[in-house]
Amino acid sequence: MIINKRMTFLYRAIILSILLFNLSGISAQQSKIRFDDVYGSDPSLFNGRLYIFFLSVNTIGNQYFSDPRFEKGSVTIRGVTYNDLDLNYDIYNQQLILQYKDNLGAARLIIISDAWLESFRFRGLNFEIITSQDTSKRIFQVLGKGPNRIFYHWGKELDLESFQGSQNHMFSAAKKEMNVNTGNQIRRYRNNKTFYSLFESDKRIAIKGYLRKNKIHVKKATDLVMTGLINYCNSLYPK
Repeated sequence: MIINKRMTFLYRAIILSILLFNLSGISAQQSKIRFDDVYGSDPSLFNGRLYIFFLSVNTIGNQYFSDPRFEKGSVTIRGVTYNDLDLNYDIYNQQLILQYKDNLGAARLIIISDAWLESFRFRGLNFEIITSQDTSKRIFQVLGKGPNRIFYHWGKELDLESFQGSQNHMFSAAKKEMNVNTGNQIRRYRNNKTFYSLFESDKRIAIKGYLRKNKIHVKKATDLVMTGLINYCNSLYPK
């Protein structure tokens, strides 16, 4: 009698294990289907971490390049360009964010991995991911084409503001670090003098004259003006 009870218990345990195994397999397949539906078939694009950087509603300002709105843009990963993506650029954390809708229609945010990210276009501006000699990566807005280019690095700071007894966090305005990429080196400039001093001595007089003639102050100049300036600098080099 005891043996029969044990056999019955063992038999039921085996059947239950088989059922659970089959159910887990079905669940895994369903999860995989949902994953594929959401992320598509190309893991190069959809392989980032979830974006979970959210602050108190009392925080003043935001962490983004401009504002929290996502806009259409494109990214290039391992030589492949993906267009018509909803993007935003978190310059406080230096992360490119992709917004998509899951199979239930809910908006989701992921960080596009910088492992293979080469460049992206956002708000009509061009950005590139540059790896330095110490293998660290930085995101630069790029102006101009040719041997010399303008590299802007954007960032923000998060400070604690005290106002009438209350304390709120406040993002600074976007801060721009100005660089010239010349001779495979990224070198910083602060004003007109430090800008033209980055070029060879035989080019400096011409660049200084161009700045003066066109009344350009590099700290305040628009992207269009700076693109014209760096293209002029490139015209001084033999092709």
